[in-house]
Amino acid sequence: MFFPYSFAVRNAGSLLIFLISLVVIMNGGVDSTQAQDPEVVSWKIKFEGNETFSNIVLRDIIATSRPSIAQRIFRRKAPFVLRENDVRRDVIRIQRYYERRGFDQVEVTHRIEEGRRDWQRYVTFEIDEGTPLRIRNLALEFESSDDSEQTIRESRQFERAMQRHDFQPGQRFRTVRTSDVEGLFIEAMQEAGFAYAEVRIEAEIDSLGREVDLTIHCITGLQQRFTNFEVIGDLSVDERLVIRETGIREDDLYSRSRMQRAQRELFNHHLFRFATISIPDQPNDSTLTLTMRVREYPQRSLQTQIGFGREELLRGQVTWLHRNVAGQGHRYSITGRGSFIEQRLGMEYLIPYVFNTRSSFVTSPYVQKRLEPAFELFRVGFSNSLIYQYSRNLTSSLSYELTYNEEMSRQQHAETALPDTILNFNTASIKLSAYYVTGLSRGQEGWVIQPFVEISSLFDEGTFEFQKTTLEVRRYTRLTNSLMIAKRVQGGKIFSASEDSLPSAIRFFTGGTNTVRGWSRQNLGPKSAYFGNDGRFDQYVPIGGRVLFNFNVELRQELNIVIPGLGVAAFLDGGQIWRSFDDLDQRPVQFGAGGGLRYESPIGPVRVDLGYKLNPMDEDLNIYQGEDYGSGLGRLGIHFSIGQAF
Repeated sequence: MFFPYSFAVRNAGSLLIFLISLVVIMNGGVDSTQAQDPEVVSWKIKFEGNETFSNIVLRDIIATSRPSIAQRIFRRKAPFVLRENDVRRDVIRIQRYYERRGFDQVEVTHRIEEGRRDWQRYVTFEIDEGTPLRIRNLALEFESSDDSEQTIRESRQFERAMQRHDFQPGQRFRTVRTSDVEGLFIEAMQEAGFAYAEVRIEAEIDSLGREVDLTIHCITGLQQRFTNFEVIGDLSVDERLVIRETGIREDDLYSRSRMQRAQRELFNHHLFRFATISIPDQPNDSTLTLTMRVREYPQRSLQTQIGFGREELLRGQVTWLHRNVAGQGHRYSITGRGSFIEQRLGMEYLIPYVFNTRSSFVTSPYVQKRLEPAFELFRVGFSNSLIYQYSRNLTSSLSYELTYNEEMSRQQHAETALPDTILNFNTASIKLSAYYVTGLSRGQEGWVIQPFVEISSLFDEGTFEFQKTTLEVRRYTRLTNSLMIAKRVQGGKIFSASEDSLPSAIRFFTGGTNTVRGWSRQNLGPKSAYFGNDGRFDQYVPIGGRVLFNFNVELRQELNIVIPGLGVAAFLDGGQIWRSFDDLDQRPVQFGAGGGLRYESPIGPVRVDLGYKLNPMDEDLNIYQGEDYGSGLGRLGIHFSIGQAF
């Protein structure tokens, strides 16, 4: 390979010159025609006299811009050529911005000064804000009957509107907020049953006193009730099922939130791929016709999924669905799932409506085989679950599960080779769980709380009697537009007669890709030595326990500016398993730290993490009686998966 220039890099100074020259060449060099371009560039932009709004806010509303430091170094001037007509338009933009926010006497001028070089210009916007208009009095007038006015005033939605609107006395009169205030009061009246409510705001301005008297006119009209329903769409179910799924009944009082909730219920139904609810044009009287437009999914479909991970390696799933059994909108499915850890074949029958649209019932028989580090489990069973969605934030379930199990355990406590132990048992458990989420948006910011309680052998129908409870709390906080901190705490306790009587499949385990990174799957916690057929030490096998604690703290930095969808993360994980509460002081919490890469692919976030054990024990490093049977990389754990750790 030949270069057009030769470089003699003999010292640090020469090396610096070489690197700078290389960067300039890669960036196309400094265009000589551009350097001699007679057009002037807006090199600096300043604001003077702006006491209410910061420079950052005002800079966002104008078209004139200045180059960044990097753009200045490489003389990227073309996008920042100064045009005085644009500056004059910016003056008008600033003035309109102030006027809509209560500064009707604002005066904005500009000046353009020559910079250090003849093509550089400094643009300064001079702002005289003047005295803003402030709201002196606010009056509320209803154009309705006394009964209607009283109904609206006593409603919770109206009280919230009175507290939250932006036209409170003493505040600046910001005309830009007029539509927001009108919307708040219209929504409050619609919640009370007035579908065609209107709001009109009048302002009387005292220009000398710089004060405003406002009057909000609330025009209610008649109160409406749902009387007719129209269903549009090529349906495989009876129209009454569609109407029932909305949760709206004939003669129910109209409310805006009820309409929104009804559309969500229809859209969330497994049979409908598209659903809208609207009020068509009709006479403004006390009756109301509701139109529902729906489009169904194909009644039968076959779905396949495939994935990769460090623990499961290759995993796949095939599901056959029937979305409308017997024309009742019930769903039946058969799912086969397989990986190097778990194989499962199950059926599921879903009844989407039990007491109301928020309740559903699921019954599911299944056959499962699991291969874990400490045990191998074969299980046959079924579960019946009643699911209830109290609100968009809270969902709970009550289920009964009965299973017949065969567990082969590899736990060895003696220093001799013994055959693996086989345990046959059944479990019969009542399980209660809840999922509460608040504030969680598309940017994943908010809280997630998941409590769980399991009560086994309540009527002595199981081999073992125990009670298990866990609680998981997650918090996602966005620090900047591209930086988030995610935190999780998880704890659990099993109550039973004897700490060592429970099968491994019931005990707690931790460690791995989604818990404490640095450790492999289920390998953090108490272990026992396992010996080969020759009686020699082979490895440590986790034995689990009855007390669980985990925590995770992870910083997630998006790098979309480099590659769309790319991100990096740094994390600190910790956790431990104890055989009982009495052992808490015998085993300290162990920590794993590290970092990784993230990529938002079409199938989900692809994740690669490298974890490092900060305080491992001998068992974690495969050291037995002072002899090291491990490797030099025993402190490291590589984790690859699709999906975030939590």
